[in-house]
Amino acid sequence: MGDIKSNEILFSYKKCLEIGLTKSIVTPLISLEEEELKRKLQENKKLIEVFRKCVNKVRAQLKKRYIFLLVDSEGYLLDVLCNRKIYKDITDLGIKRGTSFKEESCGTNAISLAMKLKQPIYLKPEEHYCDIFKQWYCIATPFHIDNQIVGYLDISIIEHNMADEMMGFIDLLVYKIANEYKREMDLESQEDLEKLTDKQIEIIKKCAKGYTELAISMELGLKPATVKYYKKEIIKKLRVKNFQQAIAKAIRLNLIN
Repeated sequence: MGDIKSNEILFSYKKCLEIGLTKSIVTPLISLEEEELKRKLQENKKLIEVFRKCVNKVRAQLKKRYIFLLVDSEGYLLDVLCNRKIYKDITDLGIKRGTSFKEESCGTNAISLAMKLKQPIYLKPEEHYCDIFKQWYCIATPFHIDNQIVGYLDISIIEHNMADEMMGFIDLLVYKIANEYKREMDLESQEDLEKLTDKQIEIIKKCAKGYTELAISMELGLKPATVKYYKKEIIKKLRVKNFQQAIAKAIRLNLIN
């Protein structure tokens, strides 16, 4: 893992140089516009609620200087939890809701590398590319729900070395947040299942058995376009991103075998 991380850091540095990113930048270059930020916050409202609930339960057990960042699957900051003084300091750096942690925004960082490698990453201050994070120790790790990454958790500390136990702690916290989020979403989806029509349930069952849209349309006497429409409605009602996730959720909720 060490060699993979080292190589990826070097690749990241190279990309930063190629795009002309200056190491001396002291604030992220990319942030969401207000309307887009509102949309993202609304889309991730439940995840933000679960993040706050789970983190606030454990913050009292930790030293107050730790910073907890919740980032969506595209690398945009959704929420921050830390003490007031640190919150003001990092806000002055331009790190706030809607900030992008992609390389082109703020150089090599733990979140951008976790997004690339799809696994936990720990970065020391000297491993960051830009001056923004030259005093930051950071661990970032993805949230997996139904084999899909829905976001990332980053725990950071400024000017102080990361305690060794934080490596295991972040895994436990991510596990807790992911399970709680999954439970909350399943409760909502259970309610939505009652809104699925008999025809929609029949379609999702046939899709789970491997039927093509054409085969479903012929068997149920529907137009292929109608089958596509039903599938879009199912995705919307189950609050998932694609039909594979819809099938996985329907199985988990005992709608289909």
